[in-house]
Amino acid sequence: MRHGETEANVESVLLGRQDSPFTEAGWLHPVEVARHLDGSELNRLYVSPMARAQRTADLVLETLDRPIPVETVEALAEIDAGEFTGLSFQQVYQRLPSDAVLGHFRYPGGESWQEVQARAVDFVLGLEDGHAGDSVLLVTHAGVIAGLVAAYVGEPIERFIRTRFGHDFLGRLTIESGEFRQYDRLTGTVDTWF
Repeated sequence: MRHGETEANVESVLLGRQDSPFTEAGWLHPVEVARHLDGSELNRLYVSPMARAQRTADLVLETLDRPIPVETVEALAEIDAGEFTGLSFQQVYQRLPSDAVLGHFRYPGGESWQEVQARAVDFVLGLEDGHAGDSVLLVTHAGVIAGLVAAYVGEPIERFIRTRFGHDFLGRLTIESGEFRQYDRLTGTVDTWF
């Protein structure tokens, strides 16, 4: 699932590793998504270290009202946008080199979307070793989700980085024998955003 909506999200700012307060809707999204998980067997929550993801996980646990082990995982973190952190998407596009391929472009002082995808895919595929047959919830960011979905369909991340997985998004990836076997959008908005 994606974290709750922040003020920076509404303002179309590349937040990167910085934090931004939740909007009013941002406090509601995690509760709405968690209701879709009520009654499901969750063995663990893995959460991005970004504060907005941590707040989201807390709301999920509060809504489900049952003990679920939680682990913070760097592999699920938002992109390190380096010098582009805090810029509007319009400013980002003005500063990108004209020949930049968004998936390959490494933000100065930060990382590329391909690097985000690689760390997320490695982590998620590795879950099978300790969680075969289990259900786990990942609380993360739209770019991480885009990278996972792109890996599932076998497409480059640049084909998905403009896909907006909304703050109400909940998807399911099934892993078997070290590969993604199925992806389903369970609820929430999926559209394009810039």
